[in-house]
Amino acid sequence: MKTIYKNIRLIFLFIGVSFFLLPAVAQTVNTGYFMKSQYNKTSLNPALRPEQGYLVIPVLPNLSVDFKTNTFNLENFIFPGKGVNGKSATFLNENVSAGDFLKNISNNNYLNFDFSYTLFGIGFYKGDGFWNIDLGVKSNVDFNLPRDLFKFAKQGLAFEDGSSVAGYDLKNIRGIATGYAELGVGHSRPFLDNKLVVGLKAKLLFGEANADLYVKQLSINTGRDLWTMASEATLEGTIPGYVPDYDEENIFNGFKEGGKKGLGGFGLGFDLGATYKLSGLANALDEEILDRFTFSAALTDIGFISWSKGSSMYLTTKPTKTVITGDFDITFGGEGDNLGDQLSAIGDTLKNAINLTENPRKSGGRTTGLRTKMNFGLEYELIKNRLSAGILSTTQFTPAHNITEFTLAGAYKPVRWFEAGLSYSFVHSNFNTFGLALNLVPAKGLNLFLASDYIIPHVNSDWYPTTSKALNFQLGITIPLGGSKRTN
Repeated sequence: MKTIYKNIRLIFLFIGVSFFLLPAVAQTVNTGYFMKSQYNKTSLNPALRPEQGYLVIPVLPNLSVDFKTNTFNLENFIFPGKGVNGKSATFLNENVSAGDFLKNISNNNYLNFDFSYTLFGIGFYKGDGFWNIDLGVKSNVDFNLPRDLFKFAKQGLAFEDGSSVAGYDLKNIRGIATGYAELGVGHSRPFLDNKLVVGLKAKLLFGEANADLYVKQLSINTGRDLWTMASEATLEGTIPGYVPDYDEENIFNGFKEGGKKGLGGFGLGFDLGATYKLSGLANALDEEILDRFTFSAALTDIGFISWSKGSSMYLTTKPTKTVITGDFDITFGGEGDNLGDQLSAIGDTLKNAINLTENPRKSGGRTTGLRTKMNFGLEYELIKNRLSAGILSTTQFTPAHNITEFTLAGAYKPVRWFEAGLSYSFVHSNFNTFGLALNLVPAKGLNLFLASDYIIPHVNSDWYPTTSKALNFQLGITIPLGGSKRTN
């Protein structure tokens, strides 16, 4: 007989669709926050100004990749010595017990991924003000998966005896993917005798695609002769040029080409930031010391995208409860250890658990918010314009989860044309890594910036990171412009 449960495959399908939506500006790495010469730190705080102007052109690479999670690292899913002839095996291998696998899985398991590319950018000083204009593409993916989903994947519907019952609560599954282009114009200006710098950036957004899957309820209780399941889920999306696809049983099976092509929507965004030298609060005795302290704060990506009706879809399930009787013998996995094949087998088994159908009464235009980020920094200059250190707090707000990171960072500029940054982030890295940034800043020629907040601590024989819960990387090559000036 055909398998009864085929639409948690929808979850794995959604993951694939989400990465399809990542054709391509994410914020710079934290290690560059206190570097005086770092041109792209305005994306973390529009009041932070580089020492000289810059020009970004499409033929020069300016890209950024960022990944954060609490459990989705290879160490939790690949087990050395458990496979054939002592090779590594996935968590689905029968030699890996459910207890060994699930002990490292949280009640809620999140994944955050960004990939970005700057197409064009220019920054320049005019009087006391600093202007910057840039055009780029920005994409992000967020997931939250409950522990019982992995428990279900590992244990399946196996029974120790005829009277046993397995229960799974798979609620609060969330997956969001967004891609859009961004044209931004920023300006910053000093006040109060250069002690206060205020920055603002306005951004026009061009929506490329968006999908939002929310499984509010999905519970499965299995017995030898009786199953019950309850489900309630929604999938909202705007994917120009694609429409929902259904299989021969009229079950949602992803997307296929069709429908209206072009941009999916338009929106507006804003970045707000300020820096303040603490000497503005000091009396004459304290001013020299406090002038070395600078406090900074910013809110970035405040805004929305309004998606067009013609390219949007709304799929939903009504709250349902199903009772199924019969003699079932369903297993997962098989003997193979290929993780992709095994996840595909799980998906084929679970697909019908969520039966999404289009809801024409709710179809129409829709609006989504941006992933706002809040940053606070405190810097101390040990040697004026040469050596500084500070602490940075960053919090990113998303519908699926919030991510907070704390970073200790220092910057050293021994000569005019070179600056280096060193950092230590201690939330996602579990006190097990550090960050490094290098910036070559000649007056003429090319400016090269290379940085990562998380230098990989452990890799396997294939050079894949195994223990890291956060990874990022930024590469930027620009053309230096005149108008050098330092106000913060």
